[in-house]
Amino acid sequence: MGSIGLNKKNSIPDAKEINALLEISKAIASGLYLEDVLRLIVTVTANVMDSKICSLWILDERDQRLKLKATQSISEEYLRERSLALGEGVVGHVALHNKPMAIANVLQDPLYKEKELAKREGLVSMLSVPMCIKEKVIGVINCYSSSPRTFSKSEEEMLSTVANQAAICIENSGLMETLDIDEILRLVLEGVIKNIGFDRARLYLINEKRNVLECKMAVGVDVEKIKGIELPLTLESSVVSRSVIEKKPYFIPDARNDQRVNPVLKEKFNLHSLVVIPLFTKEKVLGVIAADHIEPGRRLTQETLDSVMTFAQQAGLAIQNASMYQELKNFSQQMEEKIEKTTADLRKTEAQLIRSEKLAALGQLAAGIAHEIRNPLTSINILIHSMREKLPSEHSQQEDLKVIEEEIYRMDEIVSQFLRFAKPASPFLEKTDPLSIFEEILQLLRPQIERQRIMVEKEFQALPMILIDREQMKQAMLNLLLNAIQAMPKGGHLILSGRNSEDGQWVCLSVQDSGIGISSEDMDKLFDPFFSTKEGGMGLGLSITHRIIDQHHGKIEVNSIPEKGTLFTVWLPIS
Repeated sequence: MGSIGLNKKNSIPDAKEINALLEISKAIASGLYLEDVLRLIVTVTANVMDSKICSLWILDERDQRLKLKATQSISEEYLRERSLALGEGVVGHVALHNKPMAIANVLQDPLYKEKELAKREGLVSMLSVPMCIKEKVIGVINCYSSSPRTFSKSEEEMLSTVANQAAICIENSGLMETLDIDEILRLVLEGVIKNIGFDRARLYLINEKRNVLECKMAVGVDVEKIKGIELPLTLESSVVSRSVIEKKPYFIPDARNDQRVNPVLKEKFNLHSLVVIPLFTKEKVLGVIAADHIEPGRRLTQETLDSVMTFAQQAGLAIQNASMYQELKNFSQQMEEKIEKTTADLRKTEAQLIRSEKLAALGQLAAGIAHEIRNPLTSINILIHSMREKLPSEHSQQEDLKVIEEEIYRMDEIVSQFLRFAKPASPFLEKTDPLSIFEEILQLLRPQIERQRIMVEKEFQALPMILIDREQMKQAMLNLLLNAIQAMPKGGHLILSGRNSEDGQWVCLSVQDSGIGISSEDMDKLFDPFFSTKEGGMGLGLSITHRIIDQHHGKIEVNSIPEKGTLFTVWLPIS
């Protein structure tokens, strides 16, 4: 394998290296969310390093652990959240010593911890390099190969260059990462304790929909104690609510004997003295910080109160920014989901239009071919009939001619069926109970169902009479049930259901089997004419069904899992 990185002859970066660095440089200035930037980094790195898996770990300075933040791997096992201590495993070793490490076979290296995972993923060789800013390690990038590989010096240099570019990107995007609302709340309370000197702090935020104050987070207090704490936003409920309503701080030197302090909170937190400071942002109150000392008799000065006020103003802005960031992020995710759904719906509609055009073109072609076949068949049939009349009834050829005549009749019947598919009659609409169609078909197929030991379960709701062509719809549903039965040659479970849609505009009929299922490759061609997975099948059954449903202004959907079963759902308009 040729080296990736510096060209050995002239030390000029190759195209892959330049493109990788350009992509990461774009990410630095892109304004993307940090997780999107990290995902871009590992994808570009995996491509330039020709790796099966590339993973990126970030050092959390609070607990000194490396946490997996991004990977381009599609394996759910590899994507699960986990962390490593400094010095633990290959990743921890590289971060602790700030030196790259190459491993020829991860299954044989004692430092590599997740050998079972490596076996499942087919990982063999590994190159791990630290991500640094001014000699300070902020994380690690790993590249894995699926075959034995010796990483060259130039490859190591290339990955180190990418890692350092990524480190700059992460540093520039660091503000975005800290805009996590829970992280901001925790930092606010820690600041009150560490910088101002309180023992405990609690943060209450306004729930505008319910008009209450909710205790969202606490530092110096058992987490269980704050669960479910809610205070009505009234002057009488507590000094905490009073601070929000009056938009001013409160200093309570003797909380035990002060009627403004909520009695439940007094007992729960064993309060002595108390400071309550509202959190402002542009004249709007977001909530309050309540801080106190555990020991009684601690005096609170005006200087302390001023410090908490200043801190609360900054905290209010930080919380608002975090909330806006989270809202923007959620909105972006919702838009992505809507775009994906709209795109999928457009593709489905496009596929249906193409299928309809195919069927229309096929109908014209089929009508012409059927006409050309039927003409000579008619002539042959007349001649055979004439020959039978001329021959004595006891002649040996009478039986042969009779067989020929019967086969001609059968061919003519096939042509007639083909014409009915190619140029179907317009549906004759009459008010019909759709569930009665299911019952008729079940009666017809009962011997076959019993012979194959198929259990039938009916989940029928009361349905309105709808305008349909009874015979055409019977043919459509018969095709679906036959498909389901044929998918369960060794028996199984057949579920038939009928219900109204939630909006009351549709009747929903479904046929679900526990059979062999349909492969993803065949799903797109399922309703195409002459496509069949059954030996000897003409491939017209589902095409005819689709056309009948379409003529009734309905729609048909299919979901299938190989070896688990298939669900066909038919939607028919009530009016």
